[in-house]
Amino acid sequence: MWLAQLLERNGQCFPHRTALVDEHRSVTWAEFRDRTVCLAHGLAARGIGRGDRVAVLSLDRIEVLETYFALARLGALFVPLNHSLTPAEVTGVVERTEPVAVIGEAALLDRHPDLPVRLRLALDGAEFAALGAESTGTEALPDIPDDALAAILHTSATTGRAKGVTVDHASFRAIALGWLAVARPVDEMVLVNCCPLYHGSMVVSLTYMAAGATVVLLPGFTPQASFAAIEANRATHIWLVPQMLRFLLRTKGFERTDLSSLREILYGASPMPVDVYAEAARRLGCGFRQVYGMTEVGGPFVTLGPEEHPAPERMAERLPSGRVIPGMSVRALDRRGRQVPPGAIGEICVRGPGVMRGYWNDESATAEITVDGWTRTGDLGFLDPDGRIHLVDRSKDLIIRAGQNVYPTEIERALTTHPAVHEAAVIGIPDDDYGQVPLAFVVADEDVGTAELLRHAAGQLAPYKRPRRIAFIDQVPRNPAGKVLKKLLRE
Repeated sequence: MWLAQLLERNGQCFPHRTALVDEHRSVTWAEFRDRTVCLAHGLAARGIGRGDRVAVLSLDRIEVLETYFALARLGALFVPLNHSLTPAEVTGVVERTEPVAVIGEAALLDRHPDLPVRLRLALDGAEFAALGAESTGTEALPDIPDDALAAILHTSATTGRAKGVTVDHASFRAIALGWLAVARPVDEMVLVNCCPLYHGSMVVSLTYMAAGATVVLLPGFTPQASFAAIEANRATHIWLVPQMLRFLLRTKGFERTDLSSLREILYGASPMPVDVYAEAARRLGCGFRQVYGMTEVGGPFVTLGPEEHPAPERMAERLPSGRVIPGMSVRALDRRGRQVPPGAIGEICVRGPGVMRGYWNDESATAEITVDGWTRTGDLGFLDPDGRIHLVDRSKDLIIRAGQNVYPTEIERALTTHPAVHEAAVIGIPDDDYGQVPLAFVVADEDVGTAELLRHAAGQLAPYKRPRRIAFIDQVPRNPAGKVLKKLLRE
């Protein structure tokens, strides 16, 4: 079983190296391994076993990963819950996955007093701390095969209700080994994780843990906390979304923080804005690694390494996402499921051992996302002759104006080249004459108006691509993973 082997190996090879750090404490690999075994025994004594689901509701902290690994050791499935969801949304996830227990921070559990589970445990309480302490760790734990399910991870739900993605141990192993083969881990890595542990982005942390890295957990992203974590832990890597990097660059603490230990910034969830990359590369002088992933395909499966990122002054309008990791396969397919040639736009589809087993109790949705054994990402893009994947847009966001394809990201990039525009998000709206036309939502300085931005767009876009209207907003809505919530803009 991959997660158990990961802990056993690191506890053996790096027993005194720090494994995890949060705002409360730190643990070594030996301590993390031993605590996980004890916790597994304690949970088993309370009736949790193979195939059971256990919901986890918490901000990022060491106990969350202790719980994930302990449940995996028993063959139980961990079901992370997004702590920002409403009580009705949390109840919906719980009712669909039917966990036997919920483990979480006491304050968050108090918000959901009526969840239909037989066991509630506060991971910041005395009972959880003592759980399994009476165990000597010598009792036999079950031998769980790699094809056993390990987790139900929920999608970020930018377009509707989150779906439960079933992931087995073999998926975690395949993604970790494939990723590390190209990311070339170095000794004494320290990764600051700015992203939540309740969806597919947490696979990045598991992957670097597999290499023996120290992972620093933050209860939530703030520039100040991120700077403090980098400096205090001499972090070599940081995992974030581009919008977080923009906030870091704008914060006064940037100039007062020692960031010299940083070797690599991992970023994903949305394209890196040209201005953000150029400024960060100039001011930080470290490498950048793009992460393209999807919960349904096991997490991060494509990367663009530091050696393929251009110098800031040569930054193109759009970077390729990168090449697929070893063990996974990628194709661009047309609407009939046929592979298109290099350079032709199709839907990016994935196959390999990292791909999910399916959506939990949703055969129709699983069938919809699968075509001849390939998993559809919903992303439109193409492969160049060197095997690099270039994303164009989300298939659901594509605007068809009088039969012509209009890609919102192209309009968004054009608008954000105006010095007064900070962010832009484009959707299609109905039109009697053309079927659909683009509407642009823009975050901009107060001294810029609609006419000026339309003139600016006209200088860069063909007439059929230009936005019909521009709406000024205070901020572009995003989910905790940093993805733009175009569903809210449409509403």
